[in-house]
Amino acid sequence: MTKAKSVVTLLLLAQLSVSKHLFATTVSVYGLEAMPYCGVIDGKPVGIAVDILNEATKYGAPNFKFSFDVPWPRAILRVQQSKNELVAIIPFTRSPIREDKFKWIAEIMPTEYRFYTYNRASPIQSIDEIKNETIGVVHGHAIISMLEKLELKLDSGAKTAKTNALKMINKRYNIIADSDVIVLYSWKEIGQSTSDLQQGPSIGAIKRVYIATGLHFPDNVAESIFDAVDTMRNNGQVQKIYDKWLRH
Repeated sequence: MTKAKSVVTLLLLAQLSVSKHLFATTVSVYGLEAMPYCGVIDGKPVGIAVDILNEATKYGAPNFKFSFDVPWPRAILRVQQSKNELVAIIPFTRSPIREDKFKWIAEIMPTEYRFYTYNRASPIQSIDEIKNETIGVVHGHAIISMLEKLELKLDSGAKTAKTNALKMINKRYNIIADSDVIVLYSWKEIGQSTSDLQQGPSIGAIKRVYIATGLHFPDNVAESIFDAVDTMRNNGQVQKIYDKWLRH
C-alpha cells in the first residue's frame, strides 16, 4: 500500500470512529414539568422539547436521556457547574441574567410572558393596579427576577403550571404570571375553557426557550444538536411538532 493510500485510509477510519462516537453519545437532560414544553405522562417523557430532541437524533444529534426527578434549582446549578459532562436542561428561557452563564444550544420556541386572571371584574390593564396583590408563579421560573424588579409580591410555591392554575381557581391568589403557551395548555388540562381566562399585559419582550448547557459542554456535540434542529426547522418538522401539541 502506498503512503498516500495509507493516509487516506487512516483519515477514513478516523472519520468513521468520530461518527460512531457521536452516534453513541448520550446527553442527560434535566427537565422541568412545564407542559407542553416537556413533562411526564404515563411514566414517559413527552412534550415539544422532548419530541424535537428525540427527532433531532435522526438528523445527526446524539441520543437524549430525560430526567424530571431533580429539583429545578438543583438541576440549573448542576448544569451550570458541569465540567465537560454531557448534561443539558429544558425548557430554559434565555435572559440577560443567564446569558453568560450557559451555552445556548438550540431554540425550542418563542414565548410571551403575561399576567392572567379568572373571574375578575375586568382583565388587568396595567401593573400599577396589582402592586398590592399576590402573583402566583412556578418555583424557579425565569420570570421571577423580572417580577421582583417590578416590586411585585410573589407566591412561588407551585411546582407546576397546572398547580399554579388550580391555586388561582381556588382563590389562593387571583393572578398568575407565566408563558402564554404553558398557561393555555395547563388551563385546558384542568378542564377549564380558555375563553374564561383573562389575559393581562405582557411582561417584557418575547422570550426564547432553549435547550441549554454549561459553558464547558463539548462544542462538537453542541454543533450536532444545533445543526439537527436547524435542519428540522427548515424542513417543517419542528412546525409539525408545534402543531401536534398546540392543537391539544
